[in-house]
Amino acid sequence: MTAKLTHEPAEPPRYPPTLTRLERLHHRDQLRAARYAALADAEAFASICFALEALGVRLLQRKGDLGKYRASLFRLAGDSVVLTEIAPANPGYFGSFNSLFELVQNARNDAMHSGVYARHATAAAIELCIALEEALMKEQDVPRTSVEDFMVKAPVTVEPWQLVAHARQLMLTHSFSFLPVYIDEKWKLVSEVAMAKYLRSDGTWKTLLALPIATAHGNGLLHLQDAKVVDGKAVVAELLGGHGNDEGQVLWLVEERPGRLSGVLSPFELM
Repeated sequence: MTAKLTHEPAEPPRYPPTLTRLERLHHRDQLRAARYAALADAEAFASICFALEALGVRLLQRKGDLGKYRASLFRLAGDSVVLTEIAPANPGYFGSFNSLFELVQNARNDAMHSGVYARHATAAAIELCIALEEALMKEQDVPRTSVEDFMVKAPVTVEPWQLVAHARQLMLTHSFSFLPVYIDEKWKLVSEVAMAKYLRSDGTWKTLLALPIATAHGNGLLHLQDAKVVDGKAVVAELLGGHGNDEGQVLWLVEERPGRLSGVLSPFELM
């Protein structure tokens, strides 16, 4: 039974039949992608609003503005343990649905928001996304077992001929710990540790940045670690169990065909 949130809107939401598993995954992915975009750019607020509105249209089953979707999103939020149980007991650490939604809605209606206000609104929007993603992935509706249930689709990769400067730029822009590269007919990973060691090694900054990834690797300067390639149907619990007690960083790659990925999965997505 769906948990109740406090201060439920006066008008009961017009709630549709249960979302299908694929619909839940689709909207979870939209919210997650928007959240990642906002993390990369604190003022990329609109992407989260678009994802919330797309989910709202599906829940309400008619088009309106963000305010029209509040009741339906509120009902869905009742499936979030964080919003229903954790937030009320820890208000200093977690916002309520109402406070988060109102901040997002007000910012959505204010075309001039910027600076500190924009960052505050984006932080609230990200927190709301995380809670709704949790609600969409409610265990009884989405049995969370396989890699494809969690993987990030259309992942960012680099080519062997691209410059180290390009890989560095991507890692800094998106806070990537790893970048996949297909080299010598195998998937490898450029790690943040390897990149840091490479850039702080002997050699001029300009020369190090200007080398193609394959050349830097071939010269033995840039270490590329072997990637863990798994099947999309692989069971998540087995992956984590196979990782043993090693709590170091890891990235699993899901290959669509040789040289092309359909997704990537890190422990970050499993949280």
